[in-house]
Amino acid sequence: MSTFLIDEMFPPATARLLRDTYSHDAVHVFEIGLQAAEDSLVAATARAEGRAVVTENVADFAAERDVALVFVLKRNLPPGGAQAAGLPKILADWAQANPVPYLGPHWPDAG
Repeated sequence: MSTFLIDEMFPPATARLLRDTYSHDAVHVFEIGLQAAEDSLVAATARAEGRAVVTENVADFAAERDVALVFVLKRNLPPGGAQAAGLPKILADWAQANPVPYLGPHWPDAG
């Protein structure tokens, strides 16, 4: 699965870089009108579209079992503006290593 739904705590540029630099199908919640949406709606949208949710909200998505969840903690990413470039690389590497990920939680190596 190389399709992603990026949650709102990450910069919208993450989705653009995933598309433009790494050729992955990625959207940010802001791009599809899900800013400030309930986490269950974000998960339902990802499920319906076959996307992996990229979030750091472990507790909020803990009950979700039938969607791929890619948990990345912001504290493990480069600070400031470098985050928008660092996260797409981590996700592209994760997608390459997990072309058909299981449903449930994933913790990509943030190096």
